Amino acid sequence: MSDEPRPDPDALLANLQRKDRLSREGRLKIFLGMCPGVGKTYAMLLSAQQDQEEGKHVVVGVIESHGRVETQALTAGLERIPLKSIEHRGVVLHELDLDAILQLKPDLVLVDELAHTNAGQGRHTKRYQDVLEILAAGIDVYTTLNVQHLESHRDVVAQITGIVVHETVPDSVFDRADEVELVDLTSEQLRKRLDEGKVYLPERVNVSTENFFREGNLKALREIALRLTAEKADRQMVDFLREQSIEGPWRSRERLLVAIGPSPYSERLIRWTRRIAATTHATWMGVYVEPSIPLNEEDKQRLARNLTLARNLGGEIVTTSGDRIAETILRVAREHNVTQIVVGKPHENRLLDMLRGGSLVDQLIRKSGEIDVYVVRTDKQPVSWRPSPPAWKDAWRLADCLKVIAAVCAITLLGLILKPFVGYTTVGMLYLFSVLIMALFIPRGPMFLMAALSALTWNFLFIEPQFTFYVSTVQDAALLAAYFLVALVVGQLTARLRQRESLERQREQQATALYQFARELVSAESLQNALQIASQLIDGIFHCRTAIFLQTEEGELNSQPATGPAIDESEFSVASWTFHKNELAGRFTDTLSQSSVFCIPLHSQNRQLGVIVLRFEPAASITLKDRQLLETFCAQIAVLVERDSLRRKAVRSEIEERSQRLQKNLLDCVSHELKTPLAVITTATESLQKAGELPKNELLSEIHIASERLNRIVSNLLDLARIEAGTVKLHLDWWDLKEVVSRVLEQEKSCLQKHTMDVELPDPSGLFEIDAALIEQILANLLRNAARHAATKISIHITFNDEILKIQVRDDGAGIEEENMERIFDKFYRGEVTRTDGLGLGLSIVRGFAEAHSGKVSVSRLQSKNTEFEVHIPTRLNDYPTSTS
Repeated sequence: MSDEPRPDPDALLANLQRKDRLSREGRLKIFLGMCPGVGKTYAMLLSAQQDQEEGKHVVVGVIESHGRVETQALTAGLERIPLKSIEHRGVVLHELDLDAILQLKPDLVLVDELAHTNAGQGRHTKRYQDVLEILAAGIDVYTTLNVQHLESHRDVVAQITGIVVHETVPDSVFDRADEVELVDLTSEQLRKRLDEGKVYLPERVNVSTENFFREGNLKALREIALRLTAEKADRQMVDFLREQSIEGPWRSRERLLVAIGPSPYSERLIRWTRRIAATTHATWMGVYVEPSIPLNEEDKQRLARNLTLARNLGGEIVTTSGDRIAETILRVAREHNVTQIVVGKPHENRLLDMLRGGSLVDQLIRKSGEIDVYVVRTDKQPVSWRPSPPAWKDAWRLADCLKVIAAVCAITLLGLILKPFVGYTTVGMLYLFSVLIMALFIPRGPMFLMAALSALTWNFLFIEPQFTFYVSTVQDAALLAAYFLVALVVGQLTARLRQRESLERQREQQATALYQFARELVSAESLQNALQIASQLIDGIFHCRTAIFLQTEEGELNSQPATGPAIDESEFSVASWTFHKNELAGRFTDTLSQSSVFCIPLHSQNRQLGVIVLRFEPAASITLKDRQLLETFCAQIAVLVERDSLRRKAVRSEIEERSQRLQKNLLDCVSHELKTPLAVITTATESLQKAGELPKNELLSEIHIASERLNRIVSNLLDLARIEAGTVKLHLDWWDLKEVVSRVLEQEKSCLQKHTMDVELPDPSGLFEIDAALIEQILANLLRNAARHAATKISIHITFNDEILKIQVRDDGAGIEEENMERIFDKFYRGEVTRTDGLGLGLSIVRGFAEAHSGKVSVSRLQSKNTEFEVHIPTRLNDYPTSTS
């Protein structure tokens, strides 16, 4: 078998995805600065001018020069995309015109201040979202960013400067950047620029110098910017190494790796590595290589503690599998550009190490190449611990041994029959062939037994002199020795292949479980359904009982599970501890280990979301891979819960915003509508008190009209409340439509007196089973609406066909714009061409009363720009009723 290391499939997949993205999307370059005033925009414009000289089509999307003359001068010669004017809270603001850029499709666009929040109701609320859409269109982008606007560093910057930054950019956008250029100034140079008025206006200089731009703040921010740029460059270099298949390390930056195992010595190694990394300002990681031989329960628990310690101390954890531990560690080290490997001094038998090809330390030193190896002293008095021995109990199962004996007996019997015809050498080949076949089905121990039994049997029964173990010729001795060695080697190789097959099968099972888990969660109809599915999948995979507890609105852990069985008070206290501490607790951990449940926290980047509680059988245990798979499942559930929480917040925010708008419209409309008739009543009443100013009948008429208007407003509000409460009940009876229409026309004659009416009733006429009061309200509101818009003529056409009563009201007004057709029946919507009178409730009431009849209402704009409302009411016609209403 080849010993050459195989490429990491995950790294190959990531590289292919990155190349695919680069082929489709534009490149993003970020000009990073420690704070405002370092010259990011200036550097971006200089770079853009050079690109334009090289023949690129460069446009300016948005540039914030802040009145700096030298910055503004660099925009000369660059094509500008006009900014889009947006009115926001009574102020006209200018924002990036995304659609114009996408339509023009230049080679490169300049977008200043990546963390900016857009104004108004545009497609995106954040400028970085505009940038991502531009990149997706295949357009390159240059942009600027300060470290305080990076999401992961907002809290750190707030702690340093005392200023909380609200406009932030997700780290994923920064990681997406193909290039990051640091625009750097020393704190002295920046403060000098500040004093010269090149950053802020003179009246703001003193305040800025005493607050944000203090020398200590600037030095700390500069260090963060330098570190961010270095980390970005380091990740890009590692990607390049993987892409080019170049074995590291490149010593651009120190990176430590410590080998972690179930040994009690690992704890000291982890702490030593953390101290050295902190002293040298290096990054570090821990690697555990899982062998094919399973660990015992005590070693599993110790390994879990060691990995948890490394994770808590800030190390990156990598787990992999393989029997060649040294080669596997070196492969991981080269993939992650590690410069130093930390291992402990060996405590095993020297002779045993020699038989294995040297100790782990010897193999690492011999094969490490450019990587340094630190050999750290462990305890002076070694603890009473030895690595987990092979699982001899499983390797020497009685069933396998019986299979071996049966196979040897069968081949021996066959050999005795065939020997007179084929000779003893052919019988030896039959034994060897049987060993090869059995190696596919039995482990190493029984394989060793079969090799020994078949060799001894062949010698005793078939090689001269027979029935002795004596070998008379050198040729037979060599043949016997070769046979025995071939059987052992083939058995060893076959067993190794079976182990690798087992490991690959485990990986496949984990990948399949993750795929099924993600697929089922995505297809869930609701969060509750998704949690139930997740709980059932975890139960099936890990053979346990799962309960999921979520956070309440008050920020505490809900005592009732969202899904799964209830738990007792002591178990809930463990879950509560996990929730508040954000750490694993309960069984299989060092915290509250006497509990019968295993608790895993659900959390997002910023807050706790809940806890998953698992109850296993008393004799059950979980492996490291099981724990990692569980934590992966929990991370996916946490994302699901967080997404649902954000969705509900967005819905609540939208409802609150709509409610506020509705409340404002209601107050504006009601105040206006009440003010006018009240003013008329007040004026008329005062005039009545003054004798002789106006005729008494005319004043009383004014009061009557105003009172009717008030009554109509109150009636409309009450009708709307009935519709929304669902308390509208039909009182069906047989009615003559001519009588209903006449009554409505009489009631509304004051608002219809300036219009010509055209009324057409069903032919033949008869009595219809309807709620006359509601039909009158429908007709009255449609006529009032038509009167507001009609020029001279209003038409009412009522027809009956196929048990559908169709009421059409048409006016000869200017018509309704297409974009307003869907909103015309909304509450308090009055349209742009409507006069200021009316609450905008009439058409909403028409729709509500029509639906109460199991009917519908629609509006259309005719070719002559006339507007036609059409109401369909299911009903029955009685041509010859026996009684009338």
